[in-house]
Amino acid sequence: MNPEPNPNYEYQVGGTLPSDSPTYVTRQADEDLYKKLKAGEFCYVLNSRQMGKSSLRVRTMQRLQEEGIACAEIDITAIGTQDVTPNQWYAGVIDSLVRSLKLNDNFDLESWWRAQRLLPPLQRLGKFLEEEMLAAIPKKIVIFVDEIDSVLSLSFSTEDFFALIRACHNQRADKPEYKRLTFCLLGVATPSDLIQDKQRTPFNIGQAIELKGFDLIEAEPLARGLVGKVTNPQEKLKEVLEWTGGQPFLTQKLCQFILDDEQILSVEELVRSRIIQNWQSQDDPEHLRTIRDRIFSNKQPADLLLELYEQILRKGEMEEDNSPGQIELRLSGLVVKQNGKLKVYNRIYKCVFDNNWVNQALANLRPYAKELAAWLESNRQNKSDLLEGQKLRQAQAWAEHKQLLVEDYQFLYASQELETRKQQLLYASQELATRKQQRLVLGLAPVLLILVLGLSYWKLSQRNSVTNNPPVPTPSITEQAKQPQPGSPFFISEGKFTLFIRSENPSLAQAFEAFQNKDYTQTQVVDFFKKARQAFPYDPELQIYYNNARAYQQGKPLTLAVVLPDTNKEAGISKELLRGVAQAQDNFNSLGGVNKRFLNIVIANDSSDQTQAQKVARELVKKNILGVIGHYTSPNSQAALLQYESAGIAMISPGSTSTSLNSRVFFRTVLSTEVNAGKLADYATNQGYKRVVIFYNPDDIYSNNVKEEFEKLFKEKNGEVIDTPNLADRSLDTSTEISKINKQGKADAIVLFPNTELTSVALAIARAQGSKKLPLLGGNALYNQDTLKSEAFEGLVISVDWFAQEQNSIKFAEEAKGMWGGQISWRTATAYDATKAFITAISMSNNPTHQTVLENLKSPNFNVPANKTSGYSLHFDEKGDRQQEPVLVKVVKGSDGLFKFEQVK
Repeated sequence: MNPEPNPNYEYQVGGTLPSDSPTYVTRQADEDLYKKLKAGEFCYVLNSRQMGKSSLRVRTMQRLQEEGIACAEIDITAIGTQDVTPNQWYAGVIDSLVRSLKLNDNFDLESWWRAQRLLPPLQRLGKFLEEEMLAAIPKKIVIFVDEIDSVLSLSFSTEDFFALIRACHNQRADKPEYKRLTFCLLGVATPSDLIQDKQRTPFNIGQAIELKGFDLIEAEPLARGLVGKVTNPQEKLKEVLEWTGGQPFLTQKLCQFILDDEQILSVEELVRSRIIQNWQSQDDPEHLRTIRDRIFSNKQPADLLLELYEQILRKGEMEEDNSPGQIELRLSGLVVKQNGKLKVYNRIYKCVFDNNWVNQALANLRPYAKELAAWLESNRQNKSDLLEGQKLRQAQAWAEHKQLLVEDYQFLYASQELETRKQQLLYASQELATRKQQRLVLGLAPVLLILVLGLSYWKLSQRNSVTNNPPVPTPSITEQAKQPQPGSPFFISEGKFTLFIRSENPSLAQAFEAFQNKDYTQTQVVDFFKKARQAFPYDPELQIYYNNARAYQQGKPLTLAVVLPDTNKEAGISKELLRGVAQAQDNFNSLGGVNKRFLNIVIANDSSDQTQAQKVARELVKKNILGVIGHYTSPNSQAALLQYESAGIAMISPGSTSTSLNSRVFFRTVLSTEVNAGKLADYATNQGYKRVVIFYNPDDIYSNNVKEEFEKLFKEKNGEVIDTPNLADRSLDTSTEISKINKQGKADAIVLFPNTELTSVALAIARAQGSKKLPLLGGNALYNQDTLKSEAFEGLVISVDWFAQEQNSIKFAEEAKGMWGGQISWRTATAYDATKAFITAISMSNNPTHQTVLENLKSPNFNVPANKTSGYSLHFDEKGDRQQEPVLVKVVKGSDGLFKFEQVK
């Protein structure tokens, strides 16, 4: 039966609804709160703004009063919070009770307050409740305290106020009159915000009332206002709720828009034109801006809340864990809890607070905003605006794992380039000064020899004349070790210091000191690292140092080196590599090593810089190492290779894919660009792609090499490359490039071959496609979790070396997941295999040296079986390349709404 028309029906947008309002929607919370308060239970309704808390209070007060229960309201905002003293505030609370309960005729607050002046304000309130209010009113009393979160703005603590509410409940055992008194608190806060003391809080004896949005059945009264305006009011209301998620304010507002609409627009058209478009100027009464302001004025850092929200937005939902960040997001109203999971509250919020808004909001929080603005103003020419030193490190740490704007990545990349060039110049000048000193020493050598001989003769002649003089003490080994060691490289460590930015850990500091002091014969250094690992159980660097301490304690350690790309800027990649090395080392040492000798790992940082890579290589060949796991990038491997070749030290790279790398000492556990490019070219041909555009960096060895290999193999299959834009071009406008490709209409697909530093530009290209998307193919630099954060990469196909869900890889992937507390990457797998290859080569000799290790790796009989690797058996061809078939993976959206890689069968 259709509801009757109501020409006077009007929706209320914002504010508290009167008790007789026709647009009031009764929810489960109405019945829950009414019954609990009637039964004398303390209740609290803590939720985001504009959810109908005050309207719920008004309706519940009316129902209770009809039952003969006295109700009082205390509105904290009416008392005030600015420049209010405790005396004034508590007097204001009592005044609200007096007026609300109509006690004015028999109670003079001013004279009573003066009479109690010897008592503190809280005790006066307690005395008023018992001796005045309960004595004057013989029936049940419910006190509603609304806008309770306003107490957080007071200049003094109100914890005692909440403790008094708890005390009133406790008094029921001794004083029966207190059984007639109960409280209801309403506001936007958490219990822990209001009172920290768990022994005195009233919240652990009270009932939380959950206030949810409207469902279709509950919202039925709202359909009455649409009668005569639309053909099917119930269906129209259903559409409204699909956009608002039942959020009370938005639901009432959208219904009013429909009522006022003269153009007969659809619900979606109204939402987009009246709410979403230019939302900041149309947000009246204020709602969306309230949510935004809550995010940015919160006690939780805004960037952390934005990152958390971005994960929920991207994944569709997140398991609730009641972390402070999750609670603050819920209180903002932006997300809602449903079945133990957090979701974005509604479609309107998803459209307004979308990925672009998140990215821009994060960009506005950037700690280098002033410098970036100046750099952009100079058309990216003024180098003095770029970051250096600690400021650059802090900016890179802040930007890690965030999806920022293209200009952010260009700015940070340019800053890093400038700093690297300065370091290179400094290093070159130091090298020049060293060579000058060496030449000077050689020239003075004859003179020095004469002086030494003369001094020796003088000392011999004076020996008998010097008596009773105490000898000058020589510093102990421990004291010498604690002193700074000039010339000791800060980029290489095996346990004396960390190569990563990390939080303080007392056990770790003690471990570093003990390692530096060479306390290996005692259990001290091992125990310190063990305690440090307990604090950071998934930290691969600490795992390695712990095993290094065990190796030295065991005696005669077998030493390998691993070279990481950049432990600051690329800390994530560096740790992925270390996990593989650490896992292989731990397995080896736990099984007793070889001839009771354990594996020791020296960790080096080449800063993703070729000059630094050469410097690292020069230092490593001086050490007694059996081989090098690294370098990660092809340019750095190329730069360092000559040093290792001259020393005859084997180098197994877990990440360098360029076919230009060729040496008798070079091996790799990652597949070459030729193999992966061939797989990708085959796929493109099989999909019928005839013409492609390739984005790449011609100045990067890997990027240029994979582009050349793909282009050569694609052309052999009669494919055509119609354009090759430069990703490293700072003037590259991604939107213009995509518009040009679309306008020409010739390309069948876009191929992205960025180097690691330019993956953000590749993302910008994918985003610029919008809804009109060409198929995407990509290099394995895009095979990482960051790629899965953006829907722009949906459909991207990559040829990869290792895939966790591939049949051969599952066993190792599960073992690694158990060790590191989460899914591991292909880098962990290839680093693990590189370490396993060295372990196998070491184990083939009774007394291994770097010469025997190299010989064993080059042996035709060398093989690491599949059950000892990350999934595939490992052997090298005459060029040092791994023999294995790559895997094609595609970015797809799973049934849970999350993006993931899926194998292309």
